[in-house]
Amino acid sequence: MLASIPYRTFPVLHLGPIPIRVFGVFVAIGITPSPLFRNSGLPTGEDGGLLVNDCLQCVDHPELFGGGDCVSLSGSPLARVGVYAVRQNRLLHRNLLAFLEGRPLQRFDPGGDYLLVLNLGDRMGLFRRKGIVLSGRLAFQFKNFLDRRFMRKFQVSGELRESLEE
Repeated sequence: MLASIPYRTFPVLHLGPIPIRVFGVFVAIGITPSPLFRNSGLPTGEDGGLLVNDCLQCVDHPELFGGGDCVSLSGSPLARVGVYAVRQNRLLHRNLLAFLEGRPLQRFDPGGDYLLVLNLGDRMGLFRRKGIVLSGRLAFQFKNFLDRRFMRKFQVSGELRESLEE
């Protein structure tokens, strides 16, 4: 959720002893799942995500599966970062097929530490991995490289050429 507070409403922001004149205030409160699950009566975690077990099945309806930012993993909530959605992707596909074919399901292992690279805007980035934190243009360029390489895997005819022409 992103909210903007107009300049004329809050012309001065007080962050400690020094007042700061602002043009607007942006409040980012993070990624939240759609209210769809909570409104449907399906079991949800505290954050409103579909509550799934370690096989990515809805805890009350094993015929429903979910992954990524719209789910809450029962017993071990995960941070809302894309790496878990990517790690769940292949397992979710395998478990859907296994369920339909009556085979045993595999359990999701969130893995260990993960690389976190954020786009801070204005071609600046923030890099974090195993206690190392860096910020600046190099972190943004690294994120841009990783994102473009990842997206190339999913491009269809003509899209790759168009992205290279930009």
